[in-house]
Amino acid sequence: MVCFVSYCSPLGYFSFCSGLNYVLFLQIFLVAISLIMDYHLALWYMVVFSVIYLVTQPPAFEGLGTSSKLTPLQLETLLTEGNTSRFWLVEFRALCSSACIHASRCFPELSITYSNKNLSFGIVDLGLFPNAVEKFGISLSGGMDQLPTYILFENATEVTRFPEWDYEAKASHPPVTKRVLSRHFELDRHLLGYVKS
Repeated sequence: MVCFVSYCSPLGYFSFCSGLNYVLFLQIFLVAISLIMDYHLALWYMVVFSVIYLVTQPPAFEGLGTSSKLTPLQLETLLTEGNTSRFWLVEFRALCSSACIHASRCFPELSITYSNKNLSFGIVDLGLFPNAVEKFGISLSGGMDQLPTYILFENATEVTRFPEWDYEAKASHPPVTKRVLSRHFELDRHLLGYVKS
């Protein structure tokens, strides 16, 4: 049984294992018990839990898969030396952004599936290195709308990025999922190319 998200609730520390939301079941059980005892208690419990649920958010996924946490200098060195992988898929994120926290699970899972000698995965936390955003063409002037940003490098040259940011349209991009990222960066094609060689 693999635990993938940890959440600290007012009742203690729980893990959501194998897709089951034990905290939700526990909350429903407690509401049912409090309804039997007194409906005023149940209403207050629901109000308090709703406020806590809306104010707090679960922590970011801490697993790395086969991706490497990098500083901007390390990334630049890896890209310019060229003696590691031919392709690098890099996630630029800041863990103070709720979008980055929600998407933090997809990238490590992709790295486990698609990592090979030709394709490596890296994570750069722009919350720790905010001066590096200009170097990689990421703008944080309008807030954290561009994060997380994923860039595919081939031999130190940017091939493509997700989301592709259009400053005039400023259209919202689709939510980050494993399927969206693997289609956008054609990760299946990269894996097949590695297997055939």
